Amino acid sequence: MRALLIMVAMTAGLAACGGSSSNTSDNAGPVDPGAPEVNYAALKPIEPTEAGLTRLEGEAFERFVKNGLRLQTSGYGYTHYPSNNDDLDFSAGAPEADGGGNYSQTNVHIAGVDEADSVKYDGRHWFVAYEPSSYNGELPGLQLVATDPAVPDASVVGTFSFEAQQWGSATAIYLQKDGEVASHVVALRSQWGSIEGVMPGAVPSFVSNDSLEIWPGPVNSQVRVEFIDVNTPSSPSLTNTISLDGSLIDSRRIGNTLYLITRYDPWFFPLEIERSSSDSRTANEAALADAKLADLLPKYRQGSAEAPLSVACYTQEDTQDIHGFHSMVNITAIDLSGQSIVSSECLSTGVDSLTMSQNALYLTGTLWQENEKTVIHKFSLEESGVAYAATGSVPGSIRWDAPYRVNEHGEDLRVVSTDHTDGISHHLYILRQSGNVLAPVAQLPNAERPAPIGKPDEDIFAVRFDGDRAYVVTFRRVDPLYVLDLSDSLDPKITGELEVPGFATYIHPINENYLFTLGQDADGETGWTQGIKTQLVKVSGGTPQLVGEMLIGDRYSHSEALYDLRALNLLEAGEGAVRVSFPVSVYGTAGGEYSEWQYSGLQMLELNGLDSEQGTMQDKGVLIAEAATHSHHDYNGGVRRGLLHDNAVYYAHDNQIWFSQWGAADAPQGPIGGDPIACTEQIVYGLEVYVSGQFMQPIDNCDAQVVAVDGDYSETLTADYRDSLGSCVFYGAAERAGSYTITASLDGYETQVSEGVVVSQDVCHVQPRSLMLQLWPSAEL
Repeated sequence: MRALLIMVAMTAGLAACGGSSSNTSDNAGPVDPGAPEVNYAALKPIEPTEAGLTRLEGEAFERFVKNGLRLQTSGYGYTHYPSNNDDLDFSAGAPEADGGGNYSQTNVHIAGVDEADSVKYDGRHWFVAYEPSSYNGELPGLQLVATDPAVPDASVVGTFSFEAQQWGSATAIYLQKDGEVASHVVALRSQWGSIEGVMPGAVPSFVSNDSLEIWPGPVNSQVRVEFIDVNTPSSPSLTNTISLDGSLIDSRRIGNTLYLITRYDPWFFPLEIERSSSDSRTANEAALADAKLADLLPKYRQGSAEAPLSVACYTQEDTQDIHGFHSMVNITAIDLSGQSIVSSECLSTGVDSLTMSQNALYLTGTLWQENEKTVIHKFSLEESGVAYAATGSVPGSIRWDAPYRVNEHGEDLRVVSTDHTDGISHHLYILRQSGNVLAPVAQLPNAERPAPIGKPDEDIFAVRFDGDRAYVVTFRRVDPLYVLDLSDSLDPKITGELEVPGFATYIHPINENYLFTLGQDADGETGWTQGIKTQLVKVSGGTPQLVGEMLIGDRYSHSEALYDLRALNLLEAGEGAVRVSFPVSVYGTAGGEYSEWQYSGLQMLELNGLDSEQGTMQDKGVLIAEAATHSHHDYNGGVRRGLLHDNAVYYAHDNQIWFSQWGAADAPQGPIGGDPIACTEQIVYGLEVYVSGQFMQPIDNCDAQVVAVDGDYSETLTADYRDSLGSCVFYGAAERAGSYTITASLDGYETQVSEGVVVSQDVCHVQPRSLMLQLWPSAEL
């Protein structure tokens, strides 16, 4: 980790050198593209291999980046379809161990490795992202909710609005604390381009033939990190902002360091994709010859400072001069106390997924050249950021699911992969680092223990590591849950399995004796999914046994916690007791013929006897925030998250807050909040009238007079412009709701009238109404 920058200290130096890094390669002249010309036929994209990583800088890095651009413009080595990473899921997992107080906190994969969510809590104030309920000028923001769990009670004591609407909602936030009390909310927002926030994989995702007409090349996103002072909750204020080029893939926080993982696809204009013009390559080469390396790299900005995130980049050791790649992944470390970037490291090769421990970051890629394999690159976490440590590989694929399938435990790295070479088979591998190599030391199944993980044709639906154990759920028609004993790293073994209908998508170890699982029920004959299903499974002795089960709704019922496990709350509530809550939208027939939405709210469960052999699961009711009527449907227009604090229950539902006592879900209080935090200052016109003539007979329709009347109110609308079809567009009724009669008149033409044109008022502005009036020549003519 070499490249960067304590930002405040470097501001003067950055200004002096024109915003570039101290590495002189930035200002070097352009690399000679070849003599006499580049052999495009020889260029190849770097494909993931089992090779370790090497650091490119200077001319070698510039050649690699420009070759990547040549491959993008020419199409050599690239398949023209969007990448298949759309199912990438970095949802959360196990409970975070951070802070004091008896309240639930963000569910994360690894204890001590915090993850962003749309809500955060410090035991006194609940910081809840506010998502606009209308896109008609309402601004995103935060609601600061003071809680009193003893009553229980809650009140919105402060709000904060984000001025830059184009950066979207702050659905990814962290808390920076002064002791146990939040001093700052750290909000991550993005301004989206055409590059999705997913790992780059092996092929670029922007070059589909359909998209070339819209995006002549990649348009990169930006990420903004905003520090909001909440020391006085009634008057929060923005104190600092850092922006980075690239799409946000994911983030993690360890201690006072925030790690951002971003993707950037180099591109600049006037480069263009070669399609029909024979001059395109010549023009592209001329532009590349003039381009400097610093102009092709992602940058960060803070105050007046601007510089590349990194002027060097890791790629594979087997990289040659003919290689290039279309994308860069940057791992940027930010000091939350100093509110400044510490460093950023770059990787440019095909990677699909990531996971993080308190000691290391692991990036994985899939090898397709021969037999399917997963390559794993390890970066150690140091005070100065991340540093490359080692590379290894295992047969099979982890399907972009590293957060669950790749797990660090002591000296071991445990991986569960799926091999599709001959049917479907699942394997556990245990690797250890030796030098810069992650080498396998054990696997399962093996010659001594040949029993498979999963039945024939069953796929993996959930994996969870917990200390010396691992749990794997496979599914086709029934749900086998396998318990793996990893206490002897050199001799892992399956100790038991449990078969029940349905499948779990999430496994949560409560203690060494019990698991809580969340998933869906399924028909045992057909495998068709049914409603939501929760289970309590006893695993003492390594043999799973179902001791509690609950079904919620029918097959259309759903919960965010099924795919985003930050929506799940768990709270210890005494000896052997754990409380669980998660949002649900429940469907059922309710006596009718068809399944329909019934209600949405926060489902609550209580697990008891977990310190004994008699564990139980009890339904504690649903805090219903919305129920179905003939005219009301489940909107799902904002944050849906629960919070448990002592005996109090809080639920954020589409910008409103509900609360109740635990066990009294049928008598909730609220809602509070939900009012627009701020609106844009733009003026919205309520009426938009298009005046046209007969087809193929243009008229001077902008000379027409268009009058809107609402009772005693009358307004002559203003002609603004002619559209592409020749109609003249008239505007009026600025921010005025009403029921209008519109009259359009023009000498020599029949007057046209439209009655009952209703303009309604939204939370911030009027809702514009558009209509068309066609003028016909007067009969007298």
